[in-house]
Amino acid sequence: MRPILYLPQPARFPNYAAAVTLAGGAVKATPDGAGGLLLPGGGDMAPDLCHLPADLCRDVDRERDLRELALCRQFLADGRPILGICRGAQVLAVALGGTLLGDVPGHGGLTGGDRFHETRTAGLLTDLYGPACTVNSCHHQAVDRLPADCALLQVSLDGVVEAFGHRRRPVLGVQWHPERLCPPLGRADAVSGLPLLRWFLAQCGGAR
Repeated sequence: MRPILYLPQPARFPNYAAAVTLAGGAVKATPDGAGGLLLPGGGDMAPDLCHLPADLCRDVDRERDLRELALCRQFLADGRPILGICRGAQVLAVALGGTLLGDVPGHGGLTGGDRFHETRTAGLLTDLYGPACTVNSCHHQAVDRLPADCALLQVSLDGVVEAFGHRRRPVLGVQWHPERLCPPLGRADAVSGLPLLRWFLAQCGGAR
């Protein structure tokens, strides 16, 4: 059977669902019975929840924040895998006790698409992509202090956290967008998102 992920409100995020399907999995609209949790991108977290000044937080949806923080706690308690992408990585970091940077210059999207930059990797990300790789970028906030029990797995050349992972659990946050680097959206000058998604699906029951 294909591993099945819970993607909140999948109709809002068809590109994530398509990338998961391409990687060998499937998504469902409820958490019951899901092998893992996929937290997608979006706007900033509410300032009172991430302890940042209100004027630095854009496109806030506090109800979504509360739902996703509760989902993180639920899946962590169950021992089920979690993958947070962009905003999802920030929600995951806060849920685990980390902090965020309020504004990161030079990492937002460009007119008509993502920005691309080189990164350095460690651990799992080195296994997947080698010691250096190019990824996309479309964000203005990022993880500041890593949560306890988490390790830095990828960093941009200007020091911004691009990926972190829990030391003992299959829990991973990536600041870039692997779902936008899967065919037919891939680029010759950047990594493919498929190896990362396939790794996560394997944690959720094995990808075909």
